[in-house]
Amino acid sequence: MNSDQIEKLMNNPEQELEFWREEDQQPELVRMRYVPQGESGYFQVTFLDEEEGIIGSQVLDEVEDALRFLEKNNNVNK
Repeated sequence: MNSDQIEKLMNNPEQELEFWREEDQQPELVRMRYVPQGESGYFQVTFLDEEEGIIGSQVLDEVEDALRFLEKNNNVNK
């Protein structure tokens, strides 16, 4: 399932994956997108609060890192 989502992002960079997670007992909206760069690219993850204000971001350089991130965060779409 997660690998399918990663593949969809890589094939369509305009698309974002969006889901909620709990962090320090606070809900965070997570948006992940793929940014192509040359022959490869990277994943940009943005964390937003309930009012959709940016509270952080993360760059994942490898597909395996993106897969681990999704598995760790249980990726439950709402």
